Amino acid sequence: MSVLRYKQLIESSHAFGELCDDCRRGLCKHAYIFRSSDTDALSTLAAMFICFAEHGELKEFELGRIADGGYVDIVRLPREGKNGKMDVEEASYITDSAYLTPTELSTKYYIISPTEPISEAVQNKLLKTLEEPPESARFIIFSAGADLLPTVSSRCSTVRLEEFPLDKIEQTLVESGVDYVSAVFATAVSHGNIGTAFTVASDPSNRKAYECAMNYLLGVKRSPQILPSASGMIALKDKLDTVLDYFEIIFRDIAAFNEWGADAVVLKPSVSDIITLSREFDTRTCLRIMPLITRARDRLRLYGNAASITDELLFSILEVKAKCRK
Repeated sequence: MSVLRYKQLIESSHAFGELCDDCRRGLCKHAYIFRSSDTDALSTLAAMFICFAEHGELKEFELGRIADGGYVDIVRLPREGKNGKMDVEEASYITDSAYLTPTELSTKYYIISPTEPISEAVQNKLLKTLEEPPESARFIIFSAGADLLPTVSSRCSTVRLEEFPLDKIEQTLVESGVDYVSAVFATAVSHGNIGTAFTVASDPSNRKAYECAMNYLLGVKRSPQILPSASGMIALKDKLDTVLDYFEIIFRDIAAFNEWGADAVVLKPSVSDIITLSREFDTRTCLRIMPLITRARDRLRLYGNAASITDELLFSILEVKAKCRK
């Protein structure tokens, strides 16, 4: 039951505390928007909220049963076969079944967690049910940001799941059996998301993304060396966004080491490499390179041309490095 590995971390969150307070005061809303880009963590939060709303506490057996889909009164949408997309058929299912009496729990729960933005047509289909909700149904909608219509948002209570402290994420990974080095590197690119951290830690190609970024900085000194290095990055084009994340973290670590020493370095297992790079990149150079990484990330999102984006960034890093030495 993967949900249980997040339990302690979610339990300490402001979001869960807010939901528990609603339960204790008898003020649970008929519809919630759970806001975060971390859908794994939101799934855990939803399971824990339902458990607390039904039992007034977190019972491990009940929490596991909820997480494993053991209640017919807990409906997760979109269903399998929909490729993570809410369609009008799914919305119609909600409007047709929401008024039916729960069979096992005191309330029917609809957890709506699409992987694609919900279309206006589907949201408008849901709107009437949200406007006139049955007393025995509660809706939980996952949202990463401004992807819901104002008419839908205004009929829900929004609970934002905050980003978690990196040290807590690292600790959770290690306690879950992830080796220390993998936990450090996964935590560094998690952006405070525990689900992202577990995904990164479990995928060996993410470690290759780090090695690709670090090997370039350590090994490439002149422009003729760029193309062989770039080919390695392009081979990881599906992980290029992660390569860019590691470039950013490495340069932050170099700048941090230059200003405050080894204790300020995030990538602890790479301290010796960071020290080596600090002899070539001073703080001013790092600060001038950071916007180039941001630009590369923006271009990747807009155009997706890994080869041209990689070439431009790698040449730019060497160019800035050379200019700052003068």
